[in-house]
Amino acid sequence: MWVPDASQNQAAVTHVSWFAAQAYCEAQGKRLPTIGEWEFVARASESSPDGSQEPGYNQRILDWYAKPNLNASIGLTPKNYWGVKDLHGLIWEWTEDFNSNLISGESRADASIDTSLYCAAAATDAADPSDYAAFMRYGFRSSLQARFTISNLGFRCAKNAEGAKEDTR
Repeated sequence: MWVPDASQNQAAVTHVSWFAAQAYCEAQGKRLPTIGEWEFVARASESSPDGSQEPGYNQRILDWYAKPNLNASIGLTPKNYWGVKDLHGLIWEWTEDFNSNLISGESRADASIDTSLYCAAAATDAADPSDYAAFMRYGFRSSLQARFTISNLGFRCAKNAEGAKEDTR
């Protein structure tokens, strides 16, 4: 039986397909976060629910995107406003609806969606055009297929707050 060494006990889980991540979260009574949930929580800085207006906030995120992270140890970044660590600076993460932004026509109004095209959407739902880091995340997500496993792609589980209604899509 393979047993991880001590350094691997604090490493982010990677090389996991969307299917495996989804199954793991379900087995824990949880789910993958939606893109909207992930982006909402990731927008927070250490002191504000929207850090995008703070000097240096977006550049810090872009600096991570510019270089690979060879040390994927969890918990090394400060908690954000919501108390969540490692949203930036560790790994890319699966979301429940990672491919919900697929666009396949010449126009964004084109309703015909070809699900075999995973690069066309880019950042159609990014809220702030000046937030280049968000555009990069949307672009990355739109390049994925659920069966992909990548060395810097992992996941985190989410759950609904107590008393919150279940999404009935």
